[in-house]
Amino acid sequence: MRQRTRVLMLLGILCLGWALAAAAQDAGGSIRVLVVDETKTFASTMRVAGVVGALRQMPGLAVDVRFEDAAARLADPLADLIPTEDVEPYDIILIIPRGIDDASIPWIWIVTGWVPGLPPQLQASVAILSQIIDQAFAGLAEAVDTTEDLYPNILWSNYIVEGWIR
Repeated sequence: MRQRTRVLMLLGILCLGWALAAAAQDAGGSIRVLVVDETKTFASTMRVAGVVGALRQMPGLAVDVRFEDAAARLADPLADLIPTEDVEPYDIILIIPRGIDDASIPWIWIVTGWVPGLPPQLQASVAILSQIIDQAFAGLAEAVDTTEDLYPNILWSNYIVEGWIR
C-alpha cells in the first residue's frame, strides 16, 4: 500500500510538472536547470540519474549536468569555473554535495533567486524539483531552497555575479 501511494504521488508530481512546464514554454521559453553532481558512490549516482531522468521527461525544462569535485565539504563546486560565453545562464542550479554519500550533509541545495519573488512557473518548478529530490533521496537528504537556508542564498549571489544564473 505504501509503495502504491508513492507511485501515485510521483505520477501526480510529474503530471503537474508537465502542465507547468508547458505553461512555461507558452510564456516564452524553457526553464534552464543545471544539476551539479559531487557524489561518488554508485547508489547516490543512481539517485541523481533518477532525478535528472524525471526532470528531462518534463517538457519546458532544459537540464544540463556537471560532475564536479569540490575541494572541501561545503565548498562551492563552481568556484573556480567560469561559464563559457555560449552557455546561457540557468534559472535553477541544483547542487548535490558529496556529503550525501557519507551522511555528513543531509541537504541538497536548490539555488535560485528568492523563491517568493520568482515568476509563478519558476516557483512551481522549484516546488516540483524539491518533491522529486525528497522522493529520490528519502531518508538520506532533503531539498533546501533559498527560503529555508542561507547557503543557497550565498551561492546564488556568487552565481549571479559570475554569470551562472539569471
